[in-house]
Amino acid sequence: MHQRANERYSPQSTIEVTDTIADKSVGVLINISATGFMLASIGSHPIPGTLLQLKLIETENQSLDISLGASCLWKDEASAEDTYWSGFEIIDISDQDQQTLNNYIESLKPKN
Repeated sequence: MHQRANERYSPQSTIEVTDTIADKSVGVLINISATGFMLASIGSHPIPGTLLQLKLIETENQSLDISLGASCLWKDEASAEDTYWSGFEIIDISDQDQQTLNNYIESLKPKN
């Protein structure tokens, strides 16, 4: 069984993921870790092996706004018609955006 290196967390609000080169939406963030994430896409979807320059933006209050490079590792059809899941590995991110991402993930962790 494959074990992820980092635990993933689900966002508490809508995080839109945009391809900054094509200037179009790629999907909505389902879960994220410091090294990867999963999206839900409707219609067009990333193809495994594709490298994308992405922007992750929290749509309600812009509490998250980071840019990163990511590689699509896999995609799978979801149960809803013309909807897809896809998994990404983060391959390029600035130190500042990595810190913003780390802080965001920390805010998603359950408080004990």
